[in-house]
Amino acid sequence: MRHRLLACLALPVMLLAATTAHAEFLAPTFESLTIEGVTAPDWIAGPRDGGFIGMCTTCAGGTMLLEVKVNNDDGTGERVRSGDTSAERYTEIGQASAQQMGGESDYFGTKRIDFASAVGFKTRAKTATGDFSATYQLWSDGKQLLIRVYGKDQSMVDNVAEKAYSAAAPQTFR
Repeated sequence: MRHRLLACLALPVMLLAATTAHAEFLAPTFESLTIEGVTAPDWIAGPRDGGFIGMCTTCAGGTMLLEVKVNNDDGTGERVRSGDTSAERYTEIGQASAQQMGGESDYFGTKRIDFASAVGFKTRAKTATGDFSATYQLWSDGKQLLIRVYGKDQSMVDNVAEKAYSAAAPQTFR
């Protein structure tokens, strides 16, 4: 009898622990999103169509573009979480895509990232148009946070992408 009582008390605790381990999607509007350095007069930026976009035509390294948005997860999040889609596999896919694009595209690699219990990747590449890119993707709770930055200078692109990720991830997942 005593063991049944302990088992009955333990079950709600285990269920609560299981649900708190999963990130909570916060459904951001990005109305309050501020990204360090992404401000007027250099940047034209703000919420648009449920996301956040920005453009800087006077940046020291040339024109830069920024996009922050939330998509529905197409199943990739569970494949990343389970290990079926690893950073190495993502890099292989990116390199194959870059070769098919032609031009001077290149794929510099993928690194796994985590925020709370959301899982994802940071990728760096050079597009067929010659721009550099940095992309952050986080998946959890059936949603994907996507942050993309494009520009002519990889270090500037990486810097803006890191700041956008640091600002947007806490508004998207808990």
